[in-house]
Amino acid sequence: MFHFLAALAEYDREMIVDGTLDGLAAARARGRVGGRPAALSQRQLDTAQQMYDTGQHTVEEIADTFRVGRSTLYRALYAYGDGRDCALVVYRNARPKIDHTNRRYGETGVGERAQLDADRKWFPIAPARRARLKAIVYVVDGTVARVRAVHPDPAAWDADDRDYADVPVGPPLTDLQITRQLPTLGIMLGQARPHLRGKIREYLTL
Repeated sequence: MFHFLAALAEYDREMIVDGTLDGLAAARARGRVGGRPAALSQRQLDTAQQMYDTGQHTVEEIADTFRVGRSTLYRALYAYGDGRDCALVVYRNARPKIDHTNRRYGETGVGERAQLDADRKWFPIAPARRARLKAIVYVVDGTVARVRAVHPDPAAWDADDRDYADVPVGPPLTDLQITRQLPTLGIMLGQARPHLRGKIREYLTL
């Protein structure tokens, strides 16, 4: 009787494991990733990094602001960037958008001039990070649509009254230009890059 119950328990365990693996595989196929949710959203990380870079706030003050532990914030800031050159990845959908001032943003669908203006503005990039930002990657509906290099002159940057950046990006790069100018980026045009729920931006170290 004991051996029968043990065998039945082992069978149940295998069925649970198989079902879990099948569920995770199906979720990955839909672009979803399991695991614990991040303690800080990307928008909160942007703001936390800006506060930290100004030197006017301690880690404890920033952690209290976002109601996370200091160790959690330290880990998040370290993962966010370690002082090296970086690229910003922006996740969007293809639906055109117009703000309250009638300015097009996101994917405009009306030509390069309007798209360049939309691709420049407005990003909460900490001033201390701007000199290290070398490119912006635009992912549209899960596919890399464009990569633009950032002008190296800090004087070319502008900002609004919120200190959100107007980034001096250039024309879209070709795959050959990406390889030559950003050899460690590891991203090519048309490459699949599924959008993770809750993540609208991320930094990649070059």
